[in-house]
Amino acid sequence: MNHHHGGTLHELAPLFAIDALDPEERAKFEEHLAGCAQCRAEVAEFAEVSAHLAAGSAQEPPAALRSSVLSAIHGTRQGSGPRSLDRPATDPAPAPVREPAGEPIPLHTRRRRLLLAAAAAAVLLPGAGLAGWALGAQSEQRQQNEAADQQQQRQDRLLAAADLSVQRLDVNGQPTTLLFSGEQDAALFVAQNLPDPGADREYQLWLLEDGTPIPDVHFSGGEVQVWLDGDVSRAGTVALTVEPSGGSTTPTFPLVAAADI
Repeated sequence: MNHHHGGTLHELAPLFAIDALDPEERAKFEEHLAGCAQCRAEVAEFAEVSAHLAAGSAQEPPAALRSSVLSAIHGTRQGSGPRSLDRPATDPAPAPVREPAGEPIPLHTRRRRLLLAAAAAAVLLPGAGLAGWALGAQSEQRQQNEAADQQQQRQDRLLAAADLSVQRLDVNGQPTTLLFSGEQDAALFVAQNLPDPGADREYQLWLLEDGTPIPDVHFSGGEVQVWLDGDVSRAGTVALTVEPSGGSTTPTFPLVAAADI
């Protein structure tokens, strides 16, 4: 192993300790670690620094601090090969860190900075390595995207229904819309600026089957887009009331709005 490659591997010691290397980097470093007393000492030092920082962190740090630590790690690794920490698609890549003109920063100083940054990151992300956290964030983003796609597909199916009906309802002076389809057995209530129902109160929708009110979804004011949960195809009317927070099993009169479907 040549000197230059060994120097690069030396810089990976703290990232190895928090499991932030990709498989190829980790395999190379493990091979290097077996014959490098200096790196073994740095891994041990990392544990001491991490323990020291953890002792002073009594509360969850702000997201901005977490982001700055991750950026610091990337910045100190410029030129050390491909990044091992995959960033969620919504995160912009940090700008490259450029050292001021003049003499380059000594290798031991750069390694020390990286060591401290990695130790801080381990404290900011307790119980999980950086790589694991990044994968978790990516997984969460994928789930959010899938949920949004499913919601859009559900709306598309309703709007394409041959028996789609659109009802305009007035709720305390604010226009709202009820879209429903017996064929799709689906109903969607939409409002852009639904008035506040009051302290400890919520709106609730009801399905009336042969005159019997069946409780359905309840929600607050503001921008609203909610699907009814019940059997829309069996109902003859959809009604809206204001109820105590948490909803009711029987409606509180008077009705705020109603639509025959």
